[in-house]
Amino acid sequence: MTILKRARRLAETGRQWFVPPPGPVAWGRLYNCGVLVALNPEAEADRVGLTLARDGEREHDLPIERRLTENGTTYLHAALDPALLAAPGSLRLTVTEPGRADQQRIAVGPGRHTLHLDGIVGGVLDGWVSSLSVEPLPAVRLVIDGLEGEPVRPDIYRPELRFGGREGGWNGFSFTLPPWALDGQPHTIAVRAGDTEVSLGSYAPRLRASLHVEAPSRVTGWVFDDAGPDRPGLVRAVRFGEDVAQVETHPRPDLLERFGRHSAAFAFPPGALKPGTDLAVGPVGAGEVIGHLRGTIELARAEARALLLPNAPSTTLTERRRLRDRLVAAVRPGGGARLVLAEPAAPEILPESGRTPPPACAIVPVYKGLADLEACLASLLPQLVPGRMRALVIDDASPDQDVTRYLDDLAAAQHPGLTVLRNRENLGFIGTVNGGLALLEPGEDCILVNADTVLAPRALEKLGLACHRGPGIASATPLSNNATILGFPDMPEAQGPLLGLGPAAIDAALEAAGAPPVTIPTGIGFCLYMNRQALDEVGGFSPEWGRGYCEEVDWCLTARDLGWIHVAATDTYVEHEGSVSFGRAERLAILEQNHARLVALYPEYQDEVDAFLAADPLRPLRLSVLGTLLAGSIRRLTLHVGHGFGGGATRYVDQIRGLARAEDHEIGYLAPAGKRLALALDAARAEVTLRPDDLFTLIEALEQAGVAVDLHLNARFGYESGVLDRLFSGRWPYAVTLHDFQWYCPKVHLVDGRNFYCEEPPAEICRHCTVRGVAYDYADQNALMGGGLDGWLATNERILRGARRLVAPSRDTAERYARRLGLTGIAVVPHPEAASPVPAQPHRARSGAVRVALVGGIGPHKGFELVVALAERAARERRPIAFTVIGSVSDRSRVEAVPNLTVTGAYDPKDLPRLLAEADPDYVFLSSVWPETYSYVLSEVWAAGYPVVTFDIGAPAERIRAEGGGLLLPFSRDTALLLDALVAARGQLAEVAIPRLPAAAPSLAGYEAAIEAAAREGA
Repeated sequence: MTILKRARRLAETGRQWFVPPPGPVAWGRLYNCGVLVALNPEAEADRVGLTLARDGEREHDLPIERRLTENGTTYLHAALDPALLAAPGSLRLTVTEPGRADQQRIAVGPGRHTLHLDGIVGGVLDGWVSSLSVEPLPAVRLVIDGLEGEPVRPDIYRPELRFGGREGGWNGFSFTLPPWALDGQPHTIAVRAGDTEVSLGSYAPRLRASLHVEAPSRVTGWVFDDAGPDRPGLVRAVRFGEDVAQVETHPRPDLLERFGRHSAAFAFPPGALKPGTDLAVGPVGAGEVIGHLRGTIELARAEARALLLPNAPSTTLTERRRLRDRLVAAVRPGGGARLVLAEPAAPEILPESGRTPPPACAIVPVYKGLADLEACLASLLPQLVPGRMRALVIDDASPDQDVTRYLDDLAAAQHPGLTVLRNRENLGFIGTVNGGLALLEPGEDCILVNADTVLAPRALEKLGLACHRGPGIASATPLSNNATILGFPDMPEAQGPLLGLGPAAIDAALEAAGAPPVTIPTGIGFCLYMNRQALDEVGGFSPEWGRGYCEEVDWCLTARDLGWIHVAATDTYVEHEGSVSFGRAERLAILEQNHARLVALYPEYQDEVDAFLAADPLRPLRLSVLGTLLAGSIRRLTLHVGHGFGGGATRYVDQIRGLARAEDHEIGYLAPAGKRLALALDAARAEVTLRPDDLFTLIEALEQAGVAVDLHLNARFGYESGVLDRLFSGRWPYAVTLHDFQWYCPKVHLVDGRNFYCEEPPAEICRHCTVRGVAYDYADQNALMGGGLDGWLATNERILRGARRLVAPSRDTAERYARRLGLTGIAVVPHPEAASPVPAQPHRARSGAVRVALVGGIGPHKGFELVVALAERAARERRPIAFTVIGSVSDRSRVEAVPNLTVTGAYDPKDLPRLLAEADPDYVFLSSVWPETYSYVLSEVWAAGYPVVTFDIGAPAERIRAEGGGLLLPFSRDTALLLDALVAARGQLAEVAIPRLPAAAPSLAGYEAAIEAAAREGA
């Protein structure tokens, strides 16, 4: 009698009794070639027994062969004779434990399967399946309320099943429940494999949670699904739609006592969470938010703003200052903002007020940089209107006499609205600005204008309109090419003006976009419009910031503590050179010191800036205007898709970008950047970081404007399969250059576990090479590594077969792809490089030790282990040979004790001829142990005038056989044979002529024509 039946029987008869604690066994399952028993926590495994009987036969004991623990669960495993599953029949499995026995009758044979469901945790149903016959694993389907989902192949490794089963543990599956099944209403959940179906019954998530928020920024608590199993789950920290941290629930004694849950507690480490973070349980898009973190600083500022907005500022200033005093005393000295649970604040809407801004005065401090100053004032002077807009240009005792003479001439010209002043001694930026503030007329606003800016027409007027768009706005800042969080076309790094355009053109495009002002954490001092009322409350800049940097942030944050906000004038653009008064090194030193002080005073500031960068509210505007300006200057965009790691593939794109081409033909380079994509535009001189959807929005906008778009795929690393599917769906024509073997070798270089050429075994053997993962990131297809690789290969083949052109830089590469994937029509065209103007080295007879150079980064696939073994053997045997690596090695410590192996370190490619001359080698040894597809190093070495020795494999061997310039060695790991060959090579190369590379690279049109011609020839 089971425990449940016994409990019901006793309850019906009214007898008193005590339910015994749970027994050792949680569940037992028969699977292909084994029996697996899961134990409850704290169970005694020695008290569990197994027996088995076939059909009507007598039971016999199954010895438990091993005990293992995986993911916190302890399992017992017993082997099963596979012959028992060969024919239809019935097995009787009995799991015994003290006081009870669980007996199962299990049908085996064709069409019979075991399905085990772990339960639903966080909206995800995990489980495993095993065939109870000689048949392979079936596909499984999620069934919700009788509706079947798409079939899923089991491809998740379950280590508890790795013993005995023919799948080696690759029996697992996982289903993320759709949002409609997690709506809080009960749904019947089941999984089907063939004719076998196992149901969880009716399920509706019932989350129970408690949060405790500590200072600084540490959040602990507990959460579990009352309707789900007692298994570890994930609590996700989400900011702006993206996961920023995850923690797994774990045991806590008090929760076990209260709820009987072994896994419910969680703790985020200090500093892991920031204001604006949601805590969620469940899958992305369907999870349940259990709390939102909001800072006490934010709450205090909201209270101050509530006082400011409906009243005249002067009437509430005293009360708002008291609020700020309490805020500073309570929070800021601790170095971190305490967090409280609260509802997120709604964004403030700034409708147009129609109010005419008051008069304003531009203050322009001047120290150095005559050319920048002339450009700045040329853009400023036409905007001055006496009575509405004036300017104070203040010479801060400039040491540049040209600057002094220019300002004297400017003052003599008596421009309307312009006043030129000169400090008797250098006061620095802050002293000069504060001196100018003291000269403001009553009620007059101020605009700080750096002397290294160029203003668009009407910029000052539009900044005033933005600052007075609504009440309580302390400052307005324009967009700029160099304005950190207000950068255009991207932020926060400085760039040159997009397309080389002047401020007027970019400003006009921003204004035409019609975006309203956006609230920002702080104004930026390069061009800052300041509301006089806020100036009166906050005062000028604090002299404690020394020579400058961060003083305007201090002013802005103080204003925010008093209830004011700051906005970006989204319709205004100002070009900013930056760092004219200070050199780069001096600027960075001052900035580092002042930024550290700023964060100590305002510990919330960096979090707020990070949140603004992550939310990026200006992104739609930047994207729209970028598309508009690009569409006005280009007619064709070729987007090269790469990995961004450097190396040959990146160098190839750099060469393409350097080829002569039509002025309206833009070359873009795309590379993964975390969860986003980095896009560099060559002619536009712009770099932007985009979300995947933004990329497609930009491409489609350019297409609609008449720009022809084509793609050139150089690498697939780092891209989610969804991005690859959208890019290479066939909507845009694309070519693929085969820079390596990533399309059928997950390890890219056709090397095995010894980091040596694998000789390309059948695809099913490749799985063993990837079972522990690979070094390259295939994004969401990483999970396919170690499996059958079928899904990964299918994606790759679809992309390759859909290409308009396949390009290989060597015939060897094309032939390998043709053999492995059956691809045809591959265009064999060498990379479009030209020789550098380096004179050939004179050959001369030499005696003594053979001097061998190796060039580049000598990593595992470049033969690092072989090179070390050669040098070590040569040293032991006192062979007359010495090696110099002009470049780097994968493990510097390995070579430090090898006396005849020297490593010079990383180098700039332009320095290679000089470094080779200093090393003075007899030849260069290309030690790659994989079939390289081209080898830029070979070209560089030939251009420098040196012969090459390499293995008889891949493109380098193909090029040497065709053009000379080197010697081929048998492809071997035999160090004795190779040392003999390397010593003898000097004499064999004495009369070798170095091939001459093309004096000039072709045009892009010429290179593309060569590809088309080669494709026709290959077809």
